[in-house]
Amino acid sequence: MLPFSALCTKAVPPMLESLVALVGPTAVGKTALSLPIAQALGAEIVNVDARQIYQHMDIGTAKPSLAQQAQVPHHLLDLLRPDQKSSAAQFAAAARPVLAELRQRGKRALLVAGSGLYLRALLYGLMPAPAAYEPLRGVLHRYADQHGSAALHRRLQHVDPVAAAFYHPHDRVRLIRALEVTYLTGEPFSRHCQRHQGQAPVLPYVGVALTRQRADLYARIAERTDAMLAAGWLAEVERLVALGYTRTCTAMQSLGYRELLAYVAGEVGWPETVARIKQATCHLAKRQLTWFRKMPRVRWFNLSACDEQTAVTTMVRQLRSVLEGGASWE
Repeated sequence: MLPFSALCTKAVPPMLESLVALVGPTAVGKTALSLPIAQALGAEIVNVDARQIYQHMDIGTAKPSLAQQAQVPHHLLDLLRPDQKSSAAQFAAAARPVLAELRQRGKRALLVAGSGLYLRALLYGLMPAPAAYEPLRGVLHRYADQHGSAALHRRLQHVDPVAAAFYHPHDRVRLIRALEVTYLTGEPFSRHCQRHQGQAPVLPYVGVALTRQRADLYARIAERTDAMLAAGWLAEVERLVALGYTRTCTAMQSLGYRELLAYVAGEVGWPETVARIKQATCHLAKRQLTWFRKMPRVRWFNLSACDEQTAVTTMVRQLRSVLEGGASWE
C-alpha cells in the first residue's frame, strides 16, 4: 500500500485533501458530536487517543460504544494489550496506512483527538530529538520506583517548568522522555517542542475545537465519572487485574485506573477514590485545553453558548465551505 503522502497529488486542491481534526478536553462531548459530523461529511472516524488504543479498557477510557461504532466506522481502537507500551511514534506509524486506505476508498478521515501529543505526531511528524538512551532511562525508572512518579515531576519542574505544566505527576512515560531529552541535550524539552511547533504540517488539515464554560465542563466530568462507575468501571479494573495486568503496566497507570487500583489494594476509601478521579480528570481537561489552544488551523466552538445540534450544523456548514468550496479557514 502506498504511503498517504504518496497519494496526495498536486493536481488536487489542498483543501480537498485535508483531514478534519475534532479536538477538545475530556467530557466536552467529542464522541457524541463526531457521529453526526462524520455522517454529514461522508467521513470515517480515526480515534487519536492514548488510552483508547488499549484492549479491555472500555469504560474507563470512555471508548465509543459498539452502538456508536456501528453508526460510523471507527479506526485505531484496541490496538494493544494493557501490558504493551505505546508512543506517539508508534501511533503515527499505525495511523498512516489507515489514512491511506481511507483515501483510496474516497473517504475523508475525521480525527477525533483527546491526545494532543499523538495528534501532533501524526499531523506534523516527530520532533527532532535524541533517540532513547536506555542507561539514562533505567536510572530514571529506578528513581521513580523508589520515590514515585511524582518525584520525576518535581525534577522536571526544576529543570523545565514549562514542560512540567503539561504532564500529570503520574505520567511516568512522558516525564521520563522529557527529562531524558533535557539531560541529553542540555536544553529544556519545552524548547525543543516550541521549535517543532513552528513547522508546517506534513498532512493538510482543518481543525474544530470544542470547549465549554469551566463550571459546565467540570459538572459534566463529575456526572460522567459517576456514570462510568455505575456502568461497572471498578469491575473492569478487577477483570484486568485477574488477567494479570497490574500497576507495572503503563496503561494501568492511566487516569482513574490507578485510583481504582489503589482502592482495590485497600489503600484508599471509596469516597476519596471517587473524589480523586474527578479532580484528576479536571486537571487533565485543563492541560488538554492549554495544549489545543496552541494548535494552529483550529476554530473554537463553545458548547455552553449554544445547543449541540446548532453547533454541529454550524461546524458542518463551515467545514464544507472550506473542504468543498476552497474558502479560507484561518
